[in-house]
Amino acid sequence: MAVARINKLEFYIHNSVIEDVLASLQEAGSCEIISRQDMDDSEDHSPSRLQHIDSLLSEIRFLLRFLEPYFNDSVSPMARALGERPNYSVQDLEDLSEQTEIKNFAEEMRTRERRLVEIHSEITQIEGAKSILSHLTELPYDLDLLSNGTQTVKGVVGTMPVDNVASCKQAIADVLRENGECFTASFGEKDKEAWVAIFYRRDLEQKALDMCSKFSLSRVDIPGHLTLSVGEELVNFDARREALEQEEDKILGEVSKVAEEWVPTVRALSDYWNILKSRYEALGSSKFTEKTVILKAWAPADSVKKLKAELAPYESVLEMVVSDPAPEDEPPTLLVNKGWNLPFETLTKLYGVPQYGELDPTAFLAPFFFVFFGMCLGDGGYGLVMLGFFVFFLKKFKRMPQGTKQFFNLFVLSGVATVIVGALTGSWFGDLIDVFGVFKFLRPLKNIPVLINPMDDPMSILFVSLALGVVQLFFGLFISFFDCLRKKDYMGAFADQGGWIVFLVGLLLVGGGVSGNLSSSVGSMGKTLALFGAAVLVLTQGRAKTGIAQKAISGVLSLYNVTSYLGDVLSYSRLLALGLASAAIASIINMLAGLAGGIPFVGWIIALVLILGGHLFSVAVNVLGAFVHSLRLQYVEFFSKFYSGGGRSFMPLTYKTHFVSISETKKS
Repeated sequence: MAVARINKLEFYIHNSVIEDVLASLQEAGSCEIISRQDMDDSEDHSPSRLQHIDSLLSEIRFLLRFLEPYFNDSVSPMARALGERPNYSVQDLEDLSEQTEIKNFAEEMRTRERRLVEIHSEITQIEGAKSILSHLTELPYDLDLLSNGTQTVKGVVGTMPVDNVASCKQAIADVLRENGECFTASFGEKDKEAWVAIFYRRDLEQKALDMCSKFSLSRVDIPGHLTLSVGEELVNFDARREALEQEEDKILGEVSKVAEEWVPTVRALSDYWNILKSRYEALGSSKFTEKTVILKAWAPADSVKKLKAELAPYESVLEMVVSDPAPEDEPPTLLVNKGWNLPFETLTKLYGVPQYGELDPTAFLAPFFFVFFGMCLGDGGYGLVMLGFFVFFLKKFKRMPQGTKQFFNLFVLSGVATVIVGALTGSWFGDLIDVFGVFKFLRPLKNIPVLINPMDDPMSILFVSLALGVVQLFFGLFISFFDCLRKKDYMGAFADQGGWIVFLVGLLLVGGGVSGNLSSSVGSMGKTLALFGAAVLVLTQGRAKTGIAQKAISGVLSLYNVTSYLGDVLSYSRLLALGLASAAIASIINMLAGLAGGIPFVGWIIALVLILGGHLFSVAVNVLGAFVHSLRLQYVEFFSKFYSGGGRSFMPLTYKTHFVSISETKKS
């Protein structure tokens, strides 16, 4: 329940072992390399290495893009993300890298890809040409007249508005006479465009083209290699397409075989070269002298001893200086949580880690989120479904990444909370046990732990929700109070937080006295506390202003913030609203299933589908709602009282992989 203490490390390393030392630091995974702010481009000692690695990774990206669509992966992307990856040691990957000539292989694959692109392009051209020729099947001449023409005759073809066809024919007859001819393909009554070919003597070309323009002929060029009749060219096109498709199938078959053999290797090399890239980027942050490399890093204080042991083989050529962060430094934040708090660390990271030296709110939010989620979902049956789902994945994927494992454990705990609340409220898939007689034997057992039924007594649940809100808000104020004391900010502790605590406690006691829930003497004491707290706030909240008048006005106006606290408390009514929504939806599903069950013969099938499908859908929707709204109460209402985040997460130099898992031992 703390932010880990961070040390600043300075390494003075002989040039001859710098890469070995960086490899050891990366294997240890406990150092975040500090980038130099004063470094210029001329000091970068790793550009050639990085350029080589980037070149290799560029080839890898191409190969994965090209080959993966043809690879039958036995491991799904989800399973791989959950840890189902082959194991390699770094030495295995290094050996694989030395044995693989990736550039030649990539060039071979690029040649095949280019040929596939050419085939697709030619097939597209064939389809385009066939589409044009399909309109000219009645043409009485070879296409050579349109594509090339003869020494004396030439032709043009295209589409023309149907309304212009007759006029065009007449104009050709009048102007070109026997030196021109117009062919018109058949068209239907609803067609707006007609295909027209005009043939003319070459010396009359300008007149012919003028008529084409006059009658809105949209010219279509016929490629020069098309010289035969339309029918013959269509046959040739079909034969050529068939040959291209056969060639494509052959190439794709070869690519599929290559993909099965090479994709696992390419993926492993992708991870290895990304590991090297991270290492060389760290090297680029170093300062070089003639014989020495100076490297600075952050590391958790409790890992320094182990790190020294890891670097013991280099003690004759390496010196490590350990110090605390200087006031001007900005160390990263590493959260340290154990036990049942650990899964809730995910929620803190989603909001933003604290700045170094600030409080870690994980342990403070954990019990509240646990209770709030249970109240929002509020159904024991839904909680059991959650437990079964997430426990199954945790058991199935034992090598799940730590962050994902924490997130799944968070939902396991949330499922436990939901089961507890469901048991206390008697909600198991809504009122399923009460509605269907087949579950009659479970009713006595279900009723034993029941304390309250939200559907029958929602006001009691509302009171509990608002009371929890009051408790959490005061808890946040007290955390802020003690944090100010820790920082020796006594004015902030007693004037800001203390003033509001006294003022709000006084108002609560006054309200209890007025409503009759508390004695009049307690109510009178509440008035005194409220007046004292208000006085403290009025006198101190304007202290940053200049001038007595501005200080007084700001102090008085600060009391208006009491409405913000009232709004925060009312926000906790969502615990009732979401709990009632889950119960109501579950009851409606059961009611519909009960009605469907009365249908002869097939009623029980429909009822079963409604129960299974309806409740599964309800679980999915309500789990999402419970998570979001429980989280909102932490982030908006609770954190606003004492926590701002704004820190930078500790990002160590370590092995970051997507396709393989790194093990310590070499594969046999």
